[in-house]
Amino acid sequence: MMMKMQTLKAAKVLRQGRVLAHQTSTLAGIAASPLCPAAVAKVQRFKQRKAPFLLLADSKKTALQQAVYISKDLRTLAQTSWAGAVTLVFKARKHLHPACYQSGYIAIRVDADVETRRLAKACGGLMLSSSFNRKGQVVMPLSKRIHFRYHRHIDAMLPSTGQTDGKASKIYKITGKKVVQLR
Repeated sequence: MMMKMQTLKAAKVLRQGRVLAHQTSTLAGIAASPLCPAAVAKVQRFKQRKAPFLLLADSKKTALQQAVYISKDLRTLAQTSWAGAVTLVFKARKHLHPACYQSGYIAIRVDADVETRRLAKACGGLMLSSSFNRKGQVVMPLSKRIHFRYHRHIDAMLPSTGQTDGKASKIYKITGKKVVQLR
């Protein structure tokens, strides 16, 4: 119950257009609402890059609603990989911040971590996220010391549940003709 309350408070931070450090099933991340330009800009400054950024979705349904077209390959990968440590890249409808797209494609994951999915749901189904590291550095652990150090970039931190594998997700790009593993 305590974790659910913290997740609701963290979701409020995101809905207010602020930035959050959080844990996923893979790595610690930094998140913002993909509908709030000021929050996305803050993530861009922290990450020291403009785009593209991953979206974390609350469900397969929400994730697939972003697609221009749901191919057989996309449907199969979504059914077999989500919820899990697999990011799918596919052609998407453009209605979110431009930092969510690269050449019309979007990268999205339905995370294995229940709290991450609850957080995305409380934020309207999607949240922009990236690993919690600066350009060229290793992913940082969530801690009060790190939060204090980067307080200009991070408005709040959702404490870690300790359930992480510490590895980045696999990434598959689905085009009209093929599926390519990018990582």
